[in-house]
Amino acid sequence: MIYSNEDLILVIRYKTDRLVITLIKMITMKSICLLLISISFLFIKGTEASGSVEKLKEREKKVKKIVSELMPTVVAVVGNDQPATGSGVIINEDGLIMTAGHVTEAAGKELTIIFPDGRSVKGESLGANRTRDAGLARITEEGKWPFAPIGNSDEAKLGEWLIAMGHPGGYDLNRSPPIRLGRLISTGSMGMLRTDCTLVGGDSGGPLFNLDGEVIGIHSSIGGSLAENRHVPSSVFKAGWERMVGGEIWGSLGMMAAGVNPDRPMLGVRMNENEGKVTVDKVFPNSPARRAGIMDGDVILKIDGMPAEQMSDVINQVSSSKAGDQLEVEVLRGDMNQSFTVKLVSWEDLASGIGKEEEKIRPQLGIILDAEYEGGGAKVYEVINGSIADIAGVLAGDVVMIVDGDDISNADEMVLKIKGTKLGAKINFSIRRDRVEELVKAELIFE
Repeated sequence: MIYSNEDLILVIRYKTDRLVITLIKMITMKSICLLLISISFLFIKGTEASGSVEKLKEREKKVKKIVSELMPTVVAVVGNDQPATGSGVIINEDGLIMTAGHVTEAAGKELTIIFPDGRSVKGESLGANRTRDAGLARITEEGKWPFAPIGNSDEAKLGEWLIAMGHPGGYDLNRSPPIRLGRLISTGSMGMLRTDCTLVGGDSGGPLFNLDGEVIGIHSSIGGSLAENRHVPSSVFKAGWERMVGGEIWGSLGMMAAGVNPDRPMLGVRMNENEGKVTVDKVFPNSPARRAGIMDGDVILKIDGMPAEQMSDVINQVSSSKAGDQLEVEVLRGDMNQSFTVKLVSWEDLASGIGKEEEKIRPQLGIILDAEYEGGGAKVYEVINGSIADIAGVLAGDVVMIVDGDDISNADEMVLKIKGTKLGAKINFSIRRDRVEELVKAELIFE
């Protein structure tokens, strides 16, 4: 739900009262004996119940204080040359803004920053870690601006109460940024914080506050439902701070698979399994396997000393390792056995091209994939306005089944398939689309 400032305290009380009502309903279904025992228990625990009320009052006080003091820091981020809008939060008096990487990507370089009271100032996009969906912008006009402190997302606890703010649906002069109250339901899952704070379009880039009034996350994307949402941890911003402040843009937002663990170890090959043999179908450019010397057509016999009788043997061995680990891979090439030492890299590094042997321009397709989709193919979660995919007619909700003749079973495969595409090349998609019986064809040109 989306709450106004005035309704927020009532909502907190409602959630607590609802729990009490549920308990009462449970009691009425039991025997008189159980009811007497329950009453006795409540009497004994009376002091604790009183303490819970005091905690609730303290929480209400904190929420009111945070909303009052920090709402002026929650801004709308609007593109001047591109029809895109999102949210952000000012984090120092010089006007530096934390937002989502896909917000600055969609909005472009020149920005308009709108305050909750309707004031608008000029701004610009800075750097971004596209793979982690973290971005910075800044106000370019002179002044000392209201700002929120940055907290440590690594210290967030499961079940902790949090406040989400932003500009859902874009800036609206007739209302202040709506307040969403929720709890942390997962820490660090797939590189993201997850909460049950309801988010909708336009909230992207807005702040997630703890009850100390600190920014511990930035809204990134909606999960499987409106009540499960992903936020970029503040620790991700801190890790790439200097690079982003300096205007550096790295990673692969255009092919970011929403929900993929960016620390996941990667070998960089596509395999198939036939008659007890695990064959390398494709070694992806600039991958650990390519640098180690593994080639298309190699049959994997062993990985780190373990027999590779099926693809899951390879996958499990890589998954149980971590980025930076070295694995011995024994392959059959022709009629000769060969061994290679492969140093694994993270999904983020592979997608970003870090450690690549040669520099090349890597065009951005302009879509975000849902890596949690399990229906076969790569499901498109979002299409960036004005991107290559947008121009080609790709829609949010489409499921990419085939890329250049190769079947695609999940988001990872599509990421690696597109990764090797060169500037000026054409690539053909076959897409499954709702209410369309036949696969939809789309041709994209990277230029």
